[in-house]
This record gives sequence, structure tokens and C-alpha cells, in this order.
Amino acid sequence: MAAIESKRANELSNVRREYFGTDVTPRSFQQWLDNIAAILASGQRGWLSGHHNLHSLYLLNRNDDVVRFYARCNDCYVDGTPVRFILKCFGKPTLAAMRFSLMDHFFDLLQHAERKRWSVFYLGSQESVVNCGRALIKRRFPDLRIQLQNGYSTDQATIVARINALQPDILLVGMGMPLQERWLIEHLQELDIGFATQAGATLDYYTGAQAKPPRWMSDIGLAWLYRLASDPARLWRRYLLEPWALLRPTLHHWQRYRHTARRARE
Repeated sequence: MAAIESKRANELSNVRREYFGTDVTPRSFQQWLDNIAAILASGQRGWLSGHHNLHSLYLLNRNDDVVRFYARCNDCYVDGTPVRFILKCFGKPTLAAMRFSLMDHFFDLLQHAERKRWSVFYLGSQESVVNCGRALIKRRFPDLRIQLQNGYSTDQATIVARINALQPDILLVGMGMPLQERWLIEHLQELDIGFATQAGATLDYYTGAQAKPPRWMSDIGLAWLYRLASDPARLWRRYLLEPWALLRPTLHHWQRYRHTARRARE
């Protein structure tokens, strides 16, 4: 009986994994930090952490680099509020605290890294944003070991060499999807880093180059509305069209999940 139940549980987990492209582990920001600390303390290198929101799920169904990225991920946290509800439909309910965005916690991450003496490398954003970010971070976190590199350089060998010279504990790649996922997949094997993850436009929000949603809007899942109102020409397709394109694959996998769950109860 135990073997049968284990088999059914694995089948349900496989349906979720096929939909998300990886195993999703909902966790709070503090739990994410604790996980980083455990990974670094163990001496592991090249750990890849991802996150999911509706945009990443949309690209997962359309972009091979994104598929490869999530297949390679060692773990994946919940970034977007709608992903919590999708997980619930797949038999994995979560608390609101088990979802966070790096956009809201970048200051906290840098503060924690300074206290823990972690080294950080940020790759992404335009040179003007990087220069502004470098000055802000130096002023607020004078003891933090961090290097920043714009994401528009074509000299990838030099970028890899710069990263490896620092041997950072944490690598943040903020080029936007799917460019950051492609970059990580193409170069991860060359990198001497402890922990790597996607950063999106985190530095742009931190410096004010892009309008950052108020924290309360992010907490209740309305950050997308603020961002859409701030930059409709760039984001209307992402927030108004892409979710509809997810209906078909979501319903398909949900029906498979329900069918598998029903068989497990018989």
C-alpha cells in the first residue's frame, strides 16, 4: 500500500514538474536567504535558483532557452501571486508569505550579504544605471564586496573572467527574460560562483530608473497594475495578453492532475 501511495504521489509531482518545468518550492524571503547560507556553507558551487511568475510560465511554453534554464534549476521559488493560486490547483497550497519578489527585497539582500560577508556580482542593466547603482550601494553598504557590470557588453569572455576573478558567493543576472536565462545556461559551466539567480530589472527599480510599485501593492499582487500604468507601451502585451495564452496549457495540465489524483483515491 505504501509503495502504491508513493507511486501516486510521484505521478502527481511529475504533472506539476511538467507544467512548471522544474520543482517549485514556495518559501519566504528569509527562508530563501537561509537556503543560500546553507548552500554556501556546504561548499557547493554553481547552484542555480529560479523563480516563477506568469511571464516566465508564458515563456516556458515558447522559448527553448527558458525550458533549458528551468530544467537546470536546483530550486525555484514563487515570484508572482497568480502562481500561488496555480500551485493550489495542483495540490500545493501556500501562504502569502511563501511568495516574494527580489524587486522588493534587493536592499534586504544586500544588507544581509554585507552582514554575512558574502561577495556579490550583478550583471545587467545599462551603464548609466550600473553607475548610479554602484554609487548608491557604496554609500549604503560600504563594507559589501560587490561588483556591477552592465548587461550590454558583447565581450562575454571578459565578463566571465571578471566574475571568476571575484569568485562571488552570489551572482545576479538582470537582463530581462529570456536573455538572462539564455546567458546563465550558456555560461554557467564556465563560472566559479556559489549561487546564481535571475534578477530582471531589480537594479533599475533600486536606482529609480524604472518606477517601483509601492510595497503594499506588491504584497497584495497588484504590482503588475502599477507597472502597466507606468510603462504601458512596453508592458501591455505582457500583462493583458500573455495570461490568456496560458489558459490552454494550464487547463490541460490541471485536467491531467485531477485525473491522476482521482485514480490515486480509487
